[in-house]
Amino acid sequence: MKKILVLVLLSILLFILDNVLMPFFAVKTFYPSLLLIFIICYSIVNGKWEGLWLGIFAGILQDIYFSQGIGINSFTNMIVCIMAGAIGNSIFKEKRIIPIISCFSLILFKGILIWSILYLSKVYVNMSNVFFSAIYDMILCVFIYKPVYNFCRKDYMQVKWKF
Repeated sequence: MKKILVLVLLSILLFILDNVLMPFFAVKTFYPSLLLIFIICYSIVNGKWEGLWLGIFAGILQDIYFSQGIGINSFTNMIVCIMAGAIGNSIFKEKRIIPIISCFSLILFKGILIWSILYLSKVYVNMSNVFFSAIYDMILCVFIYKPVYNFCRKDYMQVKWKF
């Protein structure tokens, strides 16, 4: 229960920081998404099923501010978290390079997927900022991955089997 409460509160805090603080750190109108970086790193460390639920919750939070399509962020976050969990199952999680490259490629994939869904819905958005935002997110992921990894290794974040 403590784990769920901590994840919900942390997701809400990162969502608030994404919408209030991060625009001040914009570089040529591109700014990172701390919440997206967190859910991808969390999914890589903990696997696809735990990341799936966190991704859906984070997507619901992101859909609050995404006016062009309700449910698109939830759907794309779900897919991205499943892919991140699958990547996490086949790598050494202690090393940073593969999770950082995976974070970049998954954020790029999410942007392209959102653009494709909106294009099919006849809502046209600018695609040029997806690549630069993914680069900015990758740079922040260099500093965020290790704290998320250490956070996931805390006792209250681990599920212990009791026989």
